[in-house]
Formats: sequence, C-alpha cells, structure tokens
Amino acid sequence: MRARTTALLGVAVLVLTAGCAGPQDAGSNDSSDETPLVGVAMPSVELKRWVADGDNVSAQLTSLGFDVDMRYAEDDPATQVEQLQAMIDAGADALVVASVDGTALSGVLADAAAADVPVIAYDRLISGTDAVDYYASFDNFRVGVLQGTALLRGLGVVDAAGKPTGRPGPFAVELFAGSPDDNNATVFWDGAMSVLRPYLDSGVLTVPSGQVQREQGAIQGWSADVAGERMTSLLGPYRAGLRLDGVLSPYDGISQAIIAATADLGYVPVVTGQDAEVDAVRSVAAGQQAATVYKDTRQLAEVTVQMVQALLAGGDPEVNDTTSYDNGVKVVPAYLLAPQEVTKDNYGKVLVDSGYYTAEELR
Repeated sequence: MRARTTALLGVAVLVLTAGCAGPQDAGSNDSSDETPLVGVAMPSVELKRWVADGDNVSAQLTSLGFDVDMRYAEDDPATQVEQLQAMIDAGADALVVASVDGTALSGVLADAAAADVPVIAYDRLISGTDAVDYYASFDNFRVGVLQGTALLRGLGVVDAAGKPTGRPGPFAVELFAGSPDDNNATVFWDGAMSVLRPYLDSGVLTVPSGQVQREQGAIQGWSADVAGERMTSLLGPYRAGLRLDGVLSPYDGISQAIIAATADLGYVPVVTGQDAEVDAVRSVAAGQQAATVYKDTRQLAEVTVQMVQALLAGGDPEVNDTTSYDNGVKVVPAYLLAPQEVTKDNYGKVLVDSGYYTAEELR
C-alpha cells in the first residue's frame, strides 16, 4: 500500500472538508505516493449503465483528491481477477468492485484481505468470501416488486394504486430473468414473483411456453442479443394467433430486444425494464416500453465514496441493512438506496427535472 499512514491522515482531512473539496485540493500533496489509491473494477463498457457508474465513481473520488485506477473487464471473470490483482500489487488502499461473476473473486480478494485492503462490493454482491467488507446497492427486491407491479398494471390486473381490479384474464405472459452469475438477478426475480405468483397460481396469468423458472428465463451476461433470440424462439403460438399480453423483463437492453423481436406481431405487449437507459426512456415516452426502474447512479457513487472515505479514515461506513445480504460466508453490511419507477407520465419530472438527463437527450 502507498504510504498508508500519510494517506489515512489525508483522507481524515478529506472527510472533514468533503463539502468544499475539489480537484485543485489534490495538488496540495507534495508526492503522488502520499495520495490514497482506490482501485475501481467495473464489469464492461457494453452496458451503458456501467459506463455511467464508472464515470460517477471516478469523478467523485478524483474530486476529493484520491488517485483512481479504473478498469473494465469486458465481462470476463478471469480478466477482472487479473485487474484486481494488478491493483493490489500497485498498492491500492481500497477496492470498489462491481463483479462480472460474484462467485469468482474469492482468491484475489483473499490477497486483498492479506494486504489489509478493504473491499466494497458495488451494486453486485460478491459471494463465497469473507473478504468483502461492505455492499453499496439499491433495494433490489423492491426493483423486482416495481417490475412485477408494472406488468400487472399494464395488463389492467391492478389499478394505478396497485389494487386488484378483478379482471379475470387469462393473460398470456412470458418471463425473463437476468444473468445467472449475478446475485441481483435472483433478487429481482424474487421481488417480481412476490407480486406475480398469486396471479400465476390463480390462472389470471398464464405462461404458454411453460418456462416459469428463473433458470429457464435467465439471460447470460444480460445480453440483448441472447434475449432477442430467446423471445424469437417463443413466438410460435403468438404468430399463430394467441395474443402475447406482456413480458417480464429485468433490464432495458433486454426489454428493447424483446420489443424488436415482437415487432411483426402488429402490437407491443406490456414490457417492463430497469436502468432508465436513454433508448428505453424514449420508448417509454413513446408509449412502447411500459415502464422502467430508475436507479440514480450518482447517489450510488456518493454512498460508495463515503464508504471509502470512512474506511480509509479508520471509521465505520454508514449502513442501513445488516441482515439481507448473506454471501454464503458472511452477512455483508449494506447501504441500500430506493429505486423509482419511470412511466410515460412521470419521466420528465423524475429524470429531466433531477438533472439525470437533459430534455434534448431524450428526444
């Protein structure tokens, strides 16, 4: 680690002055070796949200005077392991890790623990190791609840307040889940199923493909191409005349692939989503994609940076959940942020008025 004693003193000052710190403050150090180094490992630049996450985390850390080693693993677990090892070998004082595969990092994180390098799991839980100190994410079960409720509301099964309307159905739906190597995908699914299962059991919702298990609907790597291929493979009954009423989709890239695959049906089924990506928000505004779930990555970056500051100053980061995230070895203390549903009616208020996007970006 790089001049850990000096670094801790510097971070302690940064914690006290974070409200007025800026890039110019970093220049007050006589030697870059005395500046805390934070390694930030992100999965890929292929998903737009990870680029936004990486930019937000890096900018906030840099503005507070940290050196940042930012790396993207192009969705390859072995590459991410190599990148993390290089960060440790370079003397990183802390690691922020959005894992490609949350089960593949136990070895390299054991090296981090041996070097006394704290690890913050960013948005994706890291499993199978006690060498992850904290977890910063959103209320992922709530994300799934919002997605399931959006599907039901789009079908008219529940009203705007989420109350059952009594519509008997049956409504034909298909179910998609996220990548099987991402713990969040399971939590999203469980949240959605908590509201959909009663209607599946009663017959109000039917799944003509019969593929009702998460493993059957899982899309490796959250790939839009794979999702489009799966949706196309399910279209036989619907091209023969059965109406596809809705699709549970866990992510906007998958949602847009589903909408594209169903274009020749002559109508757009009710399709959910997540991440409020620009193309999806435009689709929501146009009345195509029914809804998306917005997660403000600026806030997630802020929480993560505060965790880094507290740890390197010898303190305890703020958390609001100490029970939910068992990674198989330990329960990882977490700070969870609230997600928000975005619809045609509120996208301007939620996304433009907050400064997350400009109106021009969404045209």
